[in-house]
Amino acid sequence: MRAVLLAMALLAAVPAKARTLSVGPDQEFDRPSLAIAVAAEGDTVLIEPGTYYDCASWAANGITIAGRAPGVVLTDTTCGAKAILVIQGDDTVVRDLTLARARVPDGNGAGVRLEGQSLLLQRVQFVNNEVGMIAGIGGPGTIRVEQCRFEGGGVAGDQPSVALSVGPVAALQVAQSVFTGVKGSQVGSSAMQTELTGNRIQTSRLAVSAAGGALLLEDNVLELAHDNTGRQAAVVASGDTRVVMRRNRLANDTGRPAALLLDWTSETPRLENNIVVPGDQEVRSDGVWRHRVGAVLFEAKSSVRSLLGAAKRQVLGQ
Repeated sequence: MRAVLLAMALLAAVPAKARTLSVGPDQEFDRPSLAIAVAAEGDTVLIEPGTYYDCASWAANGITIAGRAPGVVLTDTTCGAKAILVIQGDDTVVRDLTLARARVPDGNGAGVRLEGQSLLLQRVQFVNNEVGMIAGIGGPGTIRVEQCRFEGGGVAGDQPSVALSVGPVAALQVAQSVFTGVKGSQVGSSAMQTELTGNRIQTSRLAVSAAGGALLLEDNVLELAHDNTGRQAAVVASGDTRVVMRRNRLANDTGRPAALLLDWTSETPRLENNIVVPGDQEVRSDGVWRHRVGAVLFEAKSSVRSLLGAAKRQVLGQ
């Protein structure tokens, strides 16, 4: 009996073999969501080219979702009024997909919504979504975006959405990606470490907004579009952000003077070999005190609302 129990324990300790789950008209699964629903840690969901009016939400860790060849499109469908792909698991890889036309009632329909930790996006195209990707939950994970394209969409107005919005994660890395034609700002990050290298970012508002942590930009082309309605700056850094910018180029198509960096931080930025044309500036800091006063007032209002809420709960509890 002891030998049987030992054998069972050893078998349980051996990890299950990773599977490849095929999706397509003539495959085991005809929709990505059906394969993703049964995928376990280490599995790959491999999708044949085609247009799928489908979305998926999952909590399993270590899943890879990939297109077998160019032309894999998930479109016009969202899960949980959130996104086309709602990722609750950790250590996910998504590659070689097009995620298009995400729309939800509250106006922040995303191609990808990350609610877990750590994500790698490779060669993913985000086309005409309200938001490209949202990762609002903080944590120790790293988000890496490689050779992706964010094209069209966004939400116009006083508070436009962003193509890529990341909360207080450990690290955000964006490399060799293109942002074009998306209304509003492009990259908003509260990560402890934000790194952008070798990207082309065109914006009608801001290319990059960072609050807190460290911000590194190297070898990027930052384009202010002719219809830009922002603060005439490509990058805004605030709070205690530590900024390093090397070999970036500002392309200003607004017809008005602009700055590569609007510095609202408490640190002196490190700027090396950036390119701006005569009439534009590498860095400026106008508006910093108005910004700081506004931040203090916002925190005060938030504190008052919290106290009032606590008092109300206490009265109702009595």
